[in-house]
Amino acid sequence: MSHSEPSSGFRPQTFIPETPTPETPTPATPTPATFAPATFAPATLELSGFPTISFDGLVVGEQFRSDDRHIRPLDVEAYAFAVEDYDPWFFEPGPFGSPIAHPTLLANQALFLRHHRYLVPAGLHARMVFEFCAPVTLGTRARSQGQLLEKYVRRDKAYMVTGWETHDEAGQVLIRGRFVQMLLPGTAPPSGTAHRPEPAEPVADPSIGRAQGRGGTLEAGQRLAPALRTINQRQIDMYSGVRPRSIHTDESWARAKGFPTTIAQGMMSTAYVSAIMTRAVGEGFVAGGRMDVRFLQPVLCGDTITVEATIVGFSRNDDELRAHVEVTGRNHGGAPTMAGTASGRVGA
Repeated sequence: MSHSEPSSGFRPQTFIPETPTPETPTPATPTPATFAPATFAPATLELSGFPTISFDGLVVGEQFRSDDRHIRPLDVEAYAFAVEDYDPWFFEPGPFGSPIAHPTLLANQALFLRHHRYLVPAGLHARMVFEFCAPVTLGTRARSQGQLLEKYVRRDKAYMVTGWETHDEAGQVLIRGRFVQMLLPGTAPPSGTAHRPEPAEPVADPSIGRAQGRGGTLEAGQRLAPALRTINQRQIDMYSGVRPRSIHTDESWARAKGFPTTIAQGMMSTAYVSAIMTRAVGEGFVAGGRMDVRFLQPVLCGDTITVEATIVGFSRNDDELRAHVEVTGRNHGGAPTMAGTASGRVGA
């Protein structure tokens, strides 16, 4: 039997259009209806409880709350495609007894907290801080809650700092952290003060030169396998969600905001750091890992990004041994796009 024919003997058919007779003139093709692009007037949104975000309108201490997010297989598959990370732990039971989501998968739920209260036309992500407290297993229902911790102006640019926690249905903390967003120009007064000083990073113990990671021995000074990604629009669309008037998925809007094309969300780079750390450190990053990354310049669609990571040392706190890593990202032109640190629990 030919492989081109179904076993039932059925042959695919196609419709052949009838040739109209002179007595039956071909009907005129109707002109498609056209609709002018429309959007909400700011006054309408403000009356509905969604004022346009502004520096003066932000109230330090105000609370934000997300919708629930159910972690489904298609969510994990889509995220894996978006960030090119197909670690088997995301698709097999692995060490946690169930497939897990990428540690950074729920970051957008936190980032969009403010969208539940404000219209946010656009902004640039300046910094992202994570603490991964527990694995996000397949089937988890998660919700994030946050609070505006601070707002400040630096170099005539307005920033807001949001702290958040993500919990499962039982109330267990899965992830906590904070992020810094730069607001659009024109939303802030022309001067202000810088933000509060950051706590000092733990100092590596020079007497500890090595520890055990997921794949074997880790050593101070070791360069971990880098992450190399060429970012295309389909990946950006999958990560950010396609919507109009977005600098990530609407090229004309991105150009109107001063970019040569669409830009990737800064948090896509945190997923590349997560991939490096999960591969090198393992369980102690998925549950117990930390990351603090600053975004130095936008990553454009089509850019090739290389994220490199170097173990700078180890520290011990009681019975916990932790590996500390410096991370950097550069585009194909060599320009720095991100820099920061990451750490995870390791074995002696």
